[in-house]
Amino acid sequence: MTMSVNKRIARRAGVGLTALAAMACSAALTAPYASAVPTGLSVNARNIYAACTYEITANVDHWFEVWFHDSGRVIPGSPVKPSNGKATIQWTPKGAGTHTLAALQGSAWELKVNVLQPTLTGSATCGAGPLGFLGS
Repeated sequence: MTMSVNKRIARRAGVGLTALAAMACSAALTAPYASAVPTGLSVNARNIYAACTYEITANVDHWFEVWFHDSGRVIPGSPVKPSNGKATIQWTPKGAGTHTLAALQGSAWELKVNVLQPTLTGSATCGAGPLGFLGS
């Protein structure tokens, strides 16, 4: 009788330890993601025009990859590996209007920008031509 009681106690202890180990592993695997938080988001221009390419930079506090989104759509080139606390991607807005840019790395940081319709043809609006100052 003593032998079967000891086996039951050992079995219960084993199940309890297994459950405790599973919870500890789960916490260890998910904890870094909870602390990965973008701390800022910026675009390298004051005036932003459709069909021009800009650089979006997210300040981050972790080495996890950063996903960039434009109004809910993944920006091509995502995800990006951060370097020295920053993740950068090239972005070309397809149309004029309000765009919500987001950087996601565990949680998200959003920035609303107003994209303007180009006023000149060619690269001058984007800042590459002789009148490039008009587009920045």
